[in-house]
This record gives sequence, C-alpha cells and structure tokens, in this order.
Amino acid sequence: MAESSKTNLMMKRILREPLTHFLLLGALIFAAYAWRGKDGAEDAPKDRIEVTAGTIAWLGEGFAKQWHRAPDEAELRGLVDAHIREEALYREALALGLDRNDTIVRRRMAQKMEFLSQDIAAAVVPDEPTLRKFFTENAARYVQAARVCFRHVYFSKDRRGEKLTVDARASLEALANGADEETLGDPSLLPHEFDNADANEITASFGDKFAAEMTDMPEGEWRGPVASSYGLHLILVSKRAEPQAVAYETVRDAVLRDFSEERRQKANLDFIGRVKQRYQITVDESALDEAAARSNATVIR
Repeated sequence: MAESSKTNLMMKRILREPLTHFLLLGALIFAAYAWRGKDGAEDAPKDRIEVTAGTIAWLGEGFAKQWHRAPDEAELRGLVDAHIREEALYREALALGLDRNDTIVRRRMAQKMEFLSQDIAAAVVPDEPTLRKFFTENAARYVQAARVCFRHVYFSKDRRGEKLTVDARASLEALANGADEETLGDPSLLPHEFDNADANEITASFGDKFAAEMTDMPEGEWRGPVASSYGLHLILVSKRAEPQAVAYETVRDAVLRDFSEERRQKANLDFIGRVKQRYQITVDESALDEAAARSNATVIR
C-alpha cells in the first residue's frame, strides 16, 4: 500500500510539471497530424491528394459537432469534395508563397497552437484538496457582494429641461415634509423599487457614478438628487446587506471554472516560453525606442 501511495504521489507531481504538458502537447500535435491522414506526407508525391479513412472520420465528426447529427451519404461526399478543393487551393497558395507576410494567417496559426496547449491543461481534472486550496487562497473573489434595497423618484431631463434640478430639489424638500413619493417625479421604464441589488446591477441600470454615490447613503432618509444618463433621481435606501463570505460547496462550480482558466493561462505562458527558448531572438532596440517616441509625440498632440 505504501509503495502504491508513493507511486500515485509521484505520478501527480509529474502531471503537474510544465515539461510534461509540453511533451503531451507535442504528442497531441503528432496524433492530430496522423489522424488527418498526413503522416508519411514527405514520402508521398506532392501532386497527390489522398483522402484517408482518418480524414473522412474527421470530416464527419466536424459536421456532427456543428449540426448535432451525422451527415448522410450526399453530405459526406460533399464534405470530401470540399476538402479536396480546399486542399488543392491551399497547396497552390503555399506554392505561390501567399502565406508569407500574411498577418491573418500568422495569427490564425499561432492561435491554433495556443488552443492546443490550453486543451491539454483543461484535460487534467483537479482533485478536491487542490480546488479547496485554490478557494482558500482566493476567498475574496467569492465573497457575496454588498446588496441594497432602495426606491427612487425619477425626474426626466427631456421633460423638465432647465427646471430639472430645481424640481428635483423641491421634491426632496417635499418628501422630507411627508409628501407621497408616488405623486412626484416622472414615469420611467426602470423599476421604482430595487430589492437586494448589488453594485453591478445598479451600475447596469443607472451608471457607475450613480452606484458610487449610493455607497455611503444612510438608511431611511431621502437623498439626492443623483444624476444618471436619464436625468436625476431622489433615493431612499431601506436596507443594506454587507459583503458576506460563502461556503466552498455553494460556489464549487465557479471555483472549478476559475481554477481551470488560470491553469490554462499558465500552461499557455509556459508553453510559449519554452517555444521561444528554441529561437535566438533579437530586437532593434534603438529603432523600437525611436518608434515609441514618435508614437508618444503623436498621442500628446
């Protein structure tokens, strides 16, 4: 049992090594290359296009992913014909050098390499202790945001014009003297009352400045006027709920998603770093400095 535990621990350490991810990426690229029926292409005549069983299966799987069903015979033959057409045109384009100095082609190929490296990282499912450790280290990320219940009276800048501010302030005084809020203000498509809204919800409805001004408003007292893109508002905060920590079990899906995303990004950076080590990279620093200086001068103007 002890020997088995040591072996399992060693395997977990190996799987976490960036070098292991790099080697797995190489194996995946080779497997994908072979699956499409292109292994041995160097020995095949350059004017020969061979559609193998692997290529046909790959085309059928692509169709099924897009349309959620297998292609019928006519559709499959159409896929093969389109593949042959694309392959022939692709080879002719390569022969003419059309891939050189093409920004779109360069970015697309680089993007595909990044996707391959990220897929490898996503394939390894983390265990519970690893996820819990990530949750503990990033607990602030999962705190339930502060929430507020409030009502508002709206004053339209289109309807009120130059009287907008004067009318809003007069209504604030009327509310302080016991006026009924329903008799004041203008009609609005926004709800009159918001229940347990967080900062993101308030910002989405009224704007970030409006949300910021609500932060320090006391409960039970009409305040304002506060501006939004629609006009002015008088606000009554009825209840606040401070930020609260949450249990791991309630946010496990979000923790898994965030952990996987961070690991994908790290795996991608590690992979790119190792790839760059294979090249001797030189940069004309003086030319770069001159170009940066010209760019800064243009921005300042």
